Amino acid sequence: MKESTPLYTLSGVVIRGRGVGKHVGTPTADLALSPGSQLPPGGVYASRASSGGAVWYGVTSVGRRPTLHNDCVPSVETHLFGFAGELYGRPLTLELHKKLRSIQRFDDLTRLLEQIGRDCAAARAFWGLSGPLPVLRIDEAGRRALLNGRAAALTPKEYQLLRLLSRAPGAVLTKEEIYQTVWREPANGCLHAVENTVFQLRKKLRPLAAGQEVIETAVGYGYRLAAEVRAGAD
Repeated sequence: MKESTPLYTLSGVVIRGRGVGKHVGTPTADLALSPGSQLPPGGVYASRASSGGAVWYGVTSVGRRPTLHNDCVPSVETHLFGFAGELYGRPLTLELHKKLRSIQRFDDLTRLLEQIGRDCAAARAFWGLSGPLPVLRIDEAGRRALLNGRAAALTPKEYQLLRLLSRAPGAVLTKEEIYQTVWREPANGCLHAVENTVFQLRKKLRPLAAGQEVIETAVGYGYRLAAEVRAGAD
């Protein structure tokens, strides 16, 4: 892992935010700064976070959120790569190592999510995280999916579900939407079929993506392709 001296170091407690990040597949740890802490200049940074002896790498946004909320009060929000637990109420030390860009407003959520994907890629590159970003290709003619150039052995439903997610990059699809599109019938509460199919898909895709997750969960909502995945169709 790359050695780096932080530009700024912050400390505080993780609080509950508005939950928007979870719904779009990039959950964040929102930091309430300790008394006397000074907010660094606004922007998006490659960052490193630690709590209780554990260390994570990620990307941090400091400042207002003009695309979604146009807040007057700035916030500190960090998306931690590979973290899927809970940090609410826990102390967190946050190091900001490289400023990737300034805060900007986007015309719509899709453009924001595309930029978040680029931010994550830039932060991963800065830290030298292992492996290239997963590249997903949907072979429409052959009805197969290739991840990093290797074909995944998928069932018809697994292929259709992955194809559906790849056609809506940056968007979270509800379990109901997925079921109705893939199974072509009303969901009627049969969402376990979607959950089981995603579970099997992840098991098959993970080895082809060097352990990285290709499908992310938006808790209580649905699924989307991970922000780091580059997807396309042939």
